[in-house]
Amino acid sequence: MKLASALVAVAALAGLGAGQQDGSCTATAYRQEIRSLTPAQWSMTSAVVTQMNKDGWFQWFANIHQHYFRLFHKCEYFFPVHRRLIRDFEQTGLRYDPKFALPYWDTVRDYANPAASTVLSNAYIGANGAGTGQCVVGGLQASWSLGYPSPHCLGRQYNNGNTIKPIYSPEFIQSILTRSTNMTSLRSGIEMSLHGAVHIALGAEMMQMFSPNDFAFWLHHANLDRIWLVWQLMNPQQNFWSANGFDADGRPINLSSPLPFYNSPIGDVMLPGRKGMCFTYDNFSKVSNKRSLGRRNGKCIPRPAPEVPSGNLLGKLVDGVLEDVNDIIGNSEGAVVQTIATLPAPVLTKWFPEMPKSGEMPELSISNAPAVPEYGVPGAPAPAPDNFNPAASPKALMTTPETEPIDLPYSILGD
Repeated sequence: MKLASALVAVAALAGLGAGQQDGSCTATAYRQEIRSLTPAQWSMTSAVVTQMNKDGWFQWFANIHQHYFRLFHKCEYFFPVHRRLIRDFEQTGLRYDPKFALPYWDTVRDYANPAASTVLSNAYIGANGAGTGQCVVGGLQASWSLGYPSPHCLGRQYNNGNTIKPIYSPEFIQSILTRSTNMTSLRSGIEMSLHGAVHIALGAEMMQMFSPNDFAFWLHHANLDRIWLVWQLMNPQQNFWSANGFDADGRPINLSSPLPFYNSPIGDVMLPGRKGMCFTYDNFSKVSNKRSLGRRNGKCIPRPAPEVPSGNLLGKLVDGVLEDVNDIIGNSEGAVVQTIATLPAPVLTKWFPEMPKSGEMPELSISNAPAVPEYGVPGAPAPAPDNFNPAASPKALMTTPETEPIDLPYSILGD
């Protein structure tokens, strides 16, 4: 199944899984790229997460992420456990406003100059830290006091002074998606590249195991979950149920393996639309006709009109790159498909083996959700009650962790 077709299909996920078995979703959170939120939507989102911090929820999630860091990373629990974690965060937000949905930050759109992204401005989540504490002085969390592991301001320290080194390009991520044949290869490719690079790029809070203190963590991991979902849709019958590999201690895992910290099996989070995974993503692409400053000649040039082949949702590149990324509302991987398709056949075969060989991408029609396989150990006792209840208070949920904190910097995850 081709990637562009998968992009088209994401919008239909709200209905996937409905009525298949107990736990189907009756309402679905619609996750959008943060820059596509209306002012009213961003105002609501800001108010919700600000109150969540005041009530101790950021402290609770940061505590869990720190104490289970080793079990969450560098193994095949990475995608499933973070999907569950961000859904728990989203469900908590829904207690404050029923319209809440966790936005995502498509960081690859900003790969060439991340610090120039409007996401890292006072209009959204603020920029680099300042002063001896590297405190963020503008944006969403400027006035916050973070409670874990002790009261402090939100810190950021860009990895190149006042700028951020370029991160991974859309073509690089596209290649990982098309070359990954199972969750293990996808996980290692994404975790050890884009995942670690964004944590390192922002530094300070994001370089700590309690990085959920920074709202950038949630935006970043929602995007990583979206990328995983795009890959799942490339071959639904296979990829939605790909749960191979090993845990942090080298033990093989499968759909029945319980997620670290949680008692629910991996299989419960694999398919959106069921078992509490009630979310979908926007995954559209739009290019406006605004004028943009050409990088090479320094003159204002008209932005070309979008080229959208039949059955496809693509943006138009300028000189082969995403020149004005903040003018492209949508998804970076969709905006490069047509250009990649024009590469020589040997390059396509090696680096983009599942890419279509022309700009024409067939539409994907899913009449029903991928079949839910049997998983679980026959005759095994019912799992213990789940370790998270968004209706409880964060203090009531605090429990003794199963693992002790470890000194493990994000630099091990890639740069």
